[in-house]
Amino acid sequence: MTDESWDRYMEETVLRESVLNWYEFRADACLLEAGYSCGAVTELFCRRVSSVTLVEPEEEKRRKALAVAGKHTNLRVTGDPAQIGDGHFDYIICLDPAGAATVQESEDPAAFVQMLLGLLSPGGILILGADNRFGLKYFCGSGEKYTGVPFMGINGYPREWRLIPEADNRSGQKSLCGSEEKETGGLNGDLREGKPQARPAQRTYSRRQWQEILHRAGAVKSRFYYPVPDNTLPQMIFTDAYQKSAGVVERLNDYDYRDPAMIGIEHRLFRDVIDEGMLPFMANSFLMEVTKDGILSDIEYAVITTDRGPARGMATTVRAGGRVFKRPLWKEGEAWLERLASLTEQLGKKGVRVVPAIRHTDTAGLYLEMPYIDSESLNTVLERAAATDTELFYRIFDQIYEAILLSCTPVEGESRQVFLDLAPCNCFYLQEQPETENRLLFYDQEFVADEGTPGYAMYRTIRYFFASSPKARAVMSADEVYERYGITGALQEEYEKQEARFISGIRQTDRYKWLLEVSTPDYQAMLERALRLKTELPAPSEKKPYHVGYVPGVFDLFHKGHLRLIERCKERCDILIVGVLTDELVEFYKGRRPVVSCADRMEVIAGLRAVDRVIPVDFENTDKLKAWEQLHYDCHFSGDDHVNHWNDVWEELKKRGSNMEFFSYTEGISTTAIREKTQRDGPFV
Repeated sequence: MTDESWDRYMEETVLRESVLNWYEFRADACLLEAGYSCGAVTELFCRRVSSVTLVEPEEEKRRKALAVAGKHTNLRVTGDPAQIGDGHFDYIICLDPAGAATVQESEDPAAFVQMLLGLLSPGGILILGADNRFGLKYFCGSGEKYTGVPFMGINGYPREWRLIPEADNRSGQKSLCGSEEKETGGLNGDLREGKPQARPAQRTYSRRQWQEILHRAGAVKSRFYYPVPDNTLPQMIFTDAYQKSAGVVERLNDYDYRDPAMIGIEHRLFRDVIDEGMLPFMANSFLMEVTKDGILSDIEYAVITTDRGPARGMATTVRAGGRVFKRPLWKEGEAWLERLASLTEQLGKKGVRVVPAIRHTDTAGLYLEMPYIDSESLNTVLERAAATDTELFYRIFDQIYEAILLSCTPVEGESRQVFLDLAPCNCFYLQEQPETENRLLFYDQEFVADEGTPGYAMYRTIRYFFASSPKARAVMSADEVYERYGITGALQEEYEKQEARFISGIRQTDRYKWLLEVSTPDYQAMLERALRLKTELPAPSEKKPYHVGYVPGVFDLFHKGHLRLIERCKERCDILIVGVLTDELVEFYKGRRPVVSCADRMEVIAGLRAVDRVIPVDFENTDKLKAWEQLHYDCHFSGDDHVNHWNDVWEELKKRGSNMEFFSYTEGISTTAIREKTQRDGPFV
């Protein structure tokens, strides 16, 4: 798979709608999309609101947006921000404000956000999307969004990293970036001109930094949403008001494990991140709802099943005040929603305890309302019981099987059906009930099999519990539980085939086969990367005398004496900066230009493992104290032929907390000797 094929898929897939298809827009609203995200997102807005204006400066993206406009009469596309009018939008959406601010030639995103707030109607809402500088995927090794460098944002875009030269390649494995920087020509800029690239114009920000940006922009009220796994293809939306991990592992596909630097498995960590209360800090992305005088949404949590398509795709939202709404993502889904309500009623009549669902209709169409149940997920209870209370574990599974058998009982002339989702992931455990009673309370019972078997339903229950619970797998085998209910041998194989057919239809696995393959981590490759880190990195050494060292020189006709000097300097410091004298400075001091140009000499030095940074030395910084003011080095290294020349400078450096050290030159070799020998005898052979 190439980056181009991934980008093309992300442009075309309807799954991108998940970023905001759970959000409830006013149907009569005017919406501004600031920057084209993809066709699916723009089409979502066209379906949900009265009129959409899209502003996109880039011609290629504008061309794609115009193709969408050909299908929707309520979409206007422009490349000129001056044509969007002034202050009349009910919603403004910008899913990359850091990038859009750069297009607007604004270094501070706050100025761009302030401009967008100024375009809102009274009561209007601004929604921003952004990658989190401290996103979980970045801790797992993924390259930072704008530079491609792993840990670049986590480490605060350090100056040292920005200036490390890349020598021969600004893309691929040899590059520090790990991916081509099309906008800047490389992380380090043009070393040949001695002008290293400054901080990346585009960068990621943390939650706290975004709060400061929104405050400077004049936002009065704001709310953060945390899409999981991220903004690109979210499946769940969390908020500060809702931080519960139940259901995360069962439902989550990470989708993107393309980055060859990743060594962490995200979907195994999300649950712990949420349970530890770390999601606001470590969410991969943010959605920020911002207003000056409007009313923010009351949605506290959302689950989105866009991958099930128009007939079955749903958004389930937990609201403030203890309500849960379930809405179809497309109008075609209302029939499926009505089916769910009917099945819920059927289960109740059969004696299975189930969360009630009340039908409602508003301007957006049919939706179901259910009470919020503040109880533990049955998955959590079973996982704990597997390790501590085997008797309770099996008693609960027996109760699930009883519910499955009840679901098969025809009521009032119905045909025989088996409910297939009477599973721990769709069940609460009511602790307030007496211990002797059945505490199971099921919800979201969408799927039934006509003339199905209770054994198949139980097979699904056992299978998906163990698939989502590594803690249970560590102490108990799924085969033990299968055997308890007679699911063994050929029967189990038949159920596996039946399940593959069922899931293929529900999750549209044929349609999303390529994407699902991408979402499956190559565990062995990730392990091998981790082992390489362990075996290939140098062992910890004793603390070096200096943190930052500096050694300047001409380094013309590079030879082993130069190499040994640089290696000895590196042995004395953590970070070694090498200054290379420019051609003009060499000519000024020595009366002749060097054989090798400054640019080529810098490139040779940059290729040495011992060198962390290379700078040109010219008339501005050849003075040792001026160089210290720029670099704040802890020690200046030099050859011992200067040991008696710089006593005054040495004393001044000591006052600044710095030092000088001198090394003896390698005998028998020098640039002058090489030059004279080649002039006298010709090239070495």
